[in-house]
Amino acid sequence: MRQERYHKKSHKKAIWITLTTILVLIFLGIVFFFPLNNTVRSISGGNDTPSDKVVKNELIKKVDSTKNGDLKHDQKVDKATKALKKTKMSDIIQAANNQKKAASLLKKNTALTSSQADSATKKIFSDSKYNSLRQSVSNGNWYSAYKQYRTLSDNGALTKLKNSISTK
Repeated sequence: MRQERYHKKSHKKAIWITLTTILVLIFLGIVFFFPLNNTVRSISGGNDTPSDKVVKNELIKKVDSTKNGDLKHDQKVDKATKALKKTKMSDIIQAANNQKKAASLLKKNTALTSSQADSATKKIFSDSKYNSLRQSVSNGNWYSAYKQYRTLSDNGALTKLKNSISTK
């Protein structure tokens, strides 16, 4: 009888230790994932990491979903998705802290004119509501960048930005 109680207590203790260990590992994985991902990117000479590729593929899907059947528009979307596939995420990360680099990246990879790309980057770098998104991207923290993107989408900031660029 005494052995059974000891066995039950021991079993419960083992379960608690296992659960605690799993929770700690998950927490550490979340805390160290982005720095580790950035380290792997740096070691590989700026090449995309597996998580960068996942993020880039989702971004490409998002851009590709803007096709509307208009031949000219759809060709611009195709050009943008092809260019995005070729662009390293490390270049995007660097552009998040450098307005000239960001404008250059937009000119090279989108259908925006030079003045539109300059106007867009000027707005993004001067308006504080985009700071959190730029900071998340510059840190390679894709989860946070996505959350910031959703916030800016939901509050209409991205629509206003798009409208201000298209009128130039």
